[in-house]
Amino acid sequence: MNNMENTTRKFNFTGTAFAVSSLFFGVPGPLIIKYIAPNIDVWTQNFLRYVVAAAVLIPFALISRERAIFDKTIWQKTLIISFVNVIMQCCWGAAFYFINPAFITLLAKSSIFWTSAISLICFVDERPLVKSGTFWLSFLIVVIGIIGVTVFKNDFSTKASIIGIVLTLAFAFSWAIYTISIKVMLKNSNSTASFTVVSAYTAIALGILAFLFGKPQQSLSMSNFGWLLLAISAVTSIAGSHSTYYAAVKRIGSTIPPLVVLAQPFLVLLVSRVVFKEYLNGYQWFFGLLLIAGSALAVKSQADLNKF
Repeated sequence: MNNMENTTRKFNFTGTAFAVSSLFFGVPGPLIIKYIAPNIDVWTQNFLRYVVAAAVLIPFALISRERAIFDKTIWQKTLIISFVNVIMQCCWGAAFYFINPAFITLLAKSSIFWTSAISLICFVDERPLVKSGTFWLSFLIVVIGIIGVTVFKNDFSTKASIIGIVLTLAFAFSWAIYTISIKVMLKNSNSTASFTVVSAYTAIALGILAFLFGKPQQSLSMSNFGWLLLAISAVTSIAGSHSTYYAAVKRIGSTIPPLVVLAQPFLVLLVSRVVFKEYLNGYQWFFGLLLIAGSALAVKSQADLNKF
């Protein structure tokens, strides 16, 4: 990613607008993936969504002033990142074939904690977090939140729920690896070009997986409405959400945007209650709020770095 601009304490309207946009762009994806799941297999759906996203992003990368997409070093640096992204997308897409979107989105927010934890291991300048009581408190709260949200799920013991939960947690951990990989390998690279190349690599890999394990011909029988929904999910949750998130981080730093997007599970739940009749019981609400609070605390604990 590009070097972050120096942030000030003044309210940054543009950066805040990008953070809020990322929050809302991220809402349709989980709902649409679940909605069209009965009509198309996960391999094909993943492939088509990334093809659309790459097709949207490539023109912007080509007309950008930097023309960084033609820099061969970006194509080299993004190979490993793309590999992680493929694994992440496979876990994310597959989870919706077993459990409901609000629950998945809530559990997936544990990725924010894992990002902080892995950063602690990988980056010398973040290792002082070991001395932070706030960080270890966030660790305890996140673990309790994850256990509570999953154990008190009404059909927790069913095979489908267990598979969905494992896939979601695998996604959350993969997202953390993905985020750290970007920080390490693309620190000084153009963000638009980098994400465009990652999307192109990911689309190619998912295409291979779709033809090996999926049934791409299923897409031919999809209704026009199904295609429209698939395109919307690609443009909003992949191209739009990622682009506006990194634009927000560039303008207002890396602490506020993650806190803003923590509201996503509850926005997803508002729609999922109507469309999929998904409800969280009282225990899940309690532990879900704990999970969100622990994740927020993990982000805020970065402020302790200034104390050591």
